[in-house]
Amino acid sequence: MNREETARNKHRSGNNCAVSVYSTFYDKVSGLAPMPRSEGGKCGAVLSAEKVLSQLGHSTEGFDQKFLELFGSLKCAELRKGKYPCNDLVGTAARMAEEMVEG
Repeated sequence: MNREETARNKHRSGNNCAVSVYSTFYDKVSGLAPMPRSEGGKCGAVLSAEKVLSQLGHSTEGFDQKFLELFGSLKCAELRKGKYPCNDLVGTAARMAEEMVEG
């Protein structure tokens, strides 16, 4: 199972978006998942992907830009008004982070 599927399953099992993404990378990172919306209202999936990338020495700029292109925002409230279910945001964030980490 890839990280996207793992993150989606964790989210479906009741984990919040931040924990769902961050915990799929526990083999590579340490610490706790960020609190959703804790930084300027950003989506928890975005915050977790950014934390994973930062801890592994990658820039978050490319991630943020690509996520914005796909979904139009990084902010939870704006994303929830859109047409994308949270589980899709979680899965996409985990997949994008995995692609950047694995190269």
